Parts: sequence; structure tokens; C-alpha cells
Amino acid sequence: MHCLRCLAGWLCLGLWTVLGVAMAHDVPPSRVMLDLGKSSIQVDMDVPLSELVLALDQPLPLQPEAWLQTQQMVLQRYFEGHWALLTPDGIPYSVQLVSMRLKAHDNPRWRSQLGLQMRWMAHAPEGASTTAFDLDHTAVIERVQNHEALIYVRRDVRNGLLGEQPVLIGSAGFGSTHVHVDAGAGSWWQAGSLLFMRGMHHIAEGTDHLLFLLALLLCAPLRAHRGRWMAGKPLRATVRSVVCIISSFTLVHSASLVLAALGWVSLPTVGVESMVAASILVSCSQVWRPWLGSRALGLAAAFGVVHGLAFAEALSGLDFDGTTLAISLLGFNLGIEAMQLLVMAITLPLLWLASESRHATVLRLTMAAAAAACALAWLLERALGWSNPLQGLLVYLTPPPVWLAGGLGLASLVGVCHRVLQTRRKTGRYPPWSA
Repeated sequence: MHCLRCLAGWLCLGLWTVLGVAMAHDVPPSRVMLDLGKSSIQVDMDVPLSELVLALDQPLPLQPEAWLQTQQMVLQRYFEGHWALLTPDGIPYSVQLVSMRLKAHDNPRWRSQLGLQMRWMAHAPEGASTTAFDLDHTAVIERVQNHEALIYVRRDVRNGLLGEQPVLIGSAGFGSTHVHVDAGAGSWWQAGSLLFMRGMHHIAEGTDHLLFLLALLLCAPLRAHRGRWMAGKPLRATVRSVVCIISSFTLVHSASLVLAALGWVSLPTVGVESMVAASILVSCSQVWRPWLGSRALGLAAAFGVVHGLAFAEALSGLDFDGTTLAISLLGFNLGIEAMQLLVMAITLPLLWLASESRHATVLRLTMAAAAAACALAWLLERALGWSNPLQGLLVYLTPPPVWLAGGLGLASLVGVCHRVLQTRRKTGRYPPWSA
């Protein structure tokens, strides 16, 4: 009886010790992020250093960076032999290591805060699709039996995943190191439609881009005469000016968007966003006086470069596969242009009709001053980190409320109809542009 009590006591003590250790240090999982393209898959792995050295039967390094430099080839060979992508027929993808580095985590319950981050490119065999494949992952798991690798799909434009919300699709652990991935529900048509809508939303939610576009159009119905803006510009000339401005801006921002998405041009985000705000200020100054003259097209083109770089932020991370990037660029850019045309269709008739009003100058300068105030607030916030006093108003207007957009559209339609009827009563015929 006494022996049984002693045995029970030792068991309780052992159980308490195991629970205490488990509570003191969580076992950090590995994470595998998959970005699915048309012919290749980008694989990002994050493996906790404490679990990795345990699997390699090594002590936790005191100088991790120096350890990584000496062990890089060993680690590459180890992982090449412990994970693979396979077609449903068992044909392996060709795999290439792109980068390897250490990165700190911030979980205080982990024994080590460092993780080994690797980026791999896996190219599908000839004729194979990336919509269905198998992932075999035994790294660390084969030696550390309580280790787990969580598998996510992070980017798959065919199924609406652009990186913001990775989807957990499975896990690899001891006795179960095989994960099947089936992304066949999506299509490239869906991908193009998704990116088209994303481009439209990007402009609708980009109040700064809209203000720049409107500032460029404010003086389109006017003609410059001796350093002043004058009314009376013919409609055809107005339309021609708008087409030239929008075309110049569109061509240049499309080119810079492509270059930035390909990674050929890169500027700090803070600098790009600050220059976007500055572009609005410069455009508003043109509303006060036509100081640029015929160089207004150059202004649109110059700042088109900046706005294209800002647009590219929405496509970051999609450059791993050529087809994926091409479809994303096409759909996204078409969405941007569609929204720009919609904004122009709503506002241009109002601007043209307002230019003939006796209060035209006051209206134009008031709108320019409001846009300049917003731009200055953005510039101080982005460049200097100041608090934005207009933040509440700008949040409310992002995206523009339905009542505001609908009201402007209705007012534009009513104004055009009124002008058509007015011309009909005076001349007995419709104006040429209404035919």
C-alpha cells in the first residue's frame, strides 16, 4: 500500500513538472505560406530556430547570424531533402532557394524569438497545373514529434486571395506530413474581374488621387489670357483639353505602375505619399493663375509617375509569376481608368456649366482652396508626422458617400438636360454635341 502511494506521488509530481514546462514554453509552429501563380508557386517558410537546432541535434547558437553564415549550405540541403511539391501524379516540382535569413518574433512564451525565414520558388512540370498539387513537409517534424507546420495559401488571384488574409488549408505533424491543395474552384476570369474591382476601389478610396484629378480638370473649361483664366472656351476645345490631360496622366502612371510592380523602380512609401499630396498643391496653384501655360500636360505626366508608384502598393507581392502579374496589372489598371472616366463623366459637365456662371471664379477658387487645405494637411502628416486636423472629414469622404456621388451625377445630368432645352428654345435646334 505504501509503495502504491509513493508511485502515485511520483506520477503526480512528474505530471506537474511536465505541465509546468509546457506552460512555461509554448512549442512554436512552423509556418508555410503559398503564393499560387500560373506556372510557379512561391513558398515562404518560417521555422523557429529553437525547434530547428533541436531537430539538427545542435545547441541554440549564441551568435545566430554567424551561425547562419557557416550553416547556410547545410540548411539548404536539409530542407531540400525534407519538403517537396508534387503533381497529383507524383511528379516533383523543380525547387530553388531564393533567400534565407533570420527574423525575430515577439512571442514571450517561446524559448527563442528567432526564426529562420526562407523563400523558395517551385516551378510546375511541363504541362502541369498549379491548381492541384501535394505538399510533403517533414522538416523538424521527423525529429521533434510535437512540432507542427501550419500551411496557408496567402496569394491566389484566381480565388480572390491577394495577401491580406491568408487561408489556413492544413497542417503537417508527426504521422501526417502530407497536405493536398486544390485551388481549382477559381479562374483567371475571376482574377481579372477581382483586380478590375480592386482598381476601381483603389481610386474611390484614394481621396488624394481623386482630388489631384479634379484639380487638373478645374480649369479645363477655361482659356488662359494674359496670365488670367477667362470663360468662353468652346466645348470641343474643353473636351480636347480633358482628353489630353487624362491621356497624359494615364499613360505615364500606367508605365510607372508596371515598372514598380516589376520591382525595377522603388521609392520609400512615405516619400511617394508625400509627393502625391504635393502634386495636389501644385495643381491647385495652377487654378489661381495659369502660370504653367502649355506645360500643364507636362505637370500631369510628371505627377503621373508619382501616382503610378503609389498605385503599385496595391499589387505588392504578385511579381513572383509572370502571368499572374500581367493579368493583375491589366485588370487593376483597367479598373483605375474606368473609375477615372466615371469621375470625369460626373464632374466635367458641372465644371463646364459652372464656368459660364457669374460666380464661376468664386466657385473655382473655393474648390481649389478646399483641395489645397486637404493636401497641406496630408503633406504635414505624411512628411513630418503631424496630426491631421481634417482626419475626421477625410475618413467620412473615403470612399465618397453614395449620396454625394449620386447627387453630383444627378446634378450633372439635370444641368446638361437644361442646357439642351435652353439651346432648343433659343435657336430651334439642339446643340451639336447633344446629337
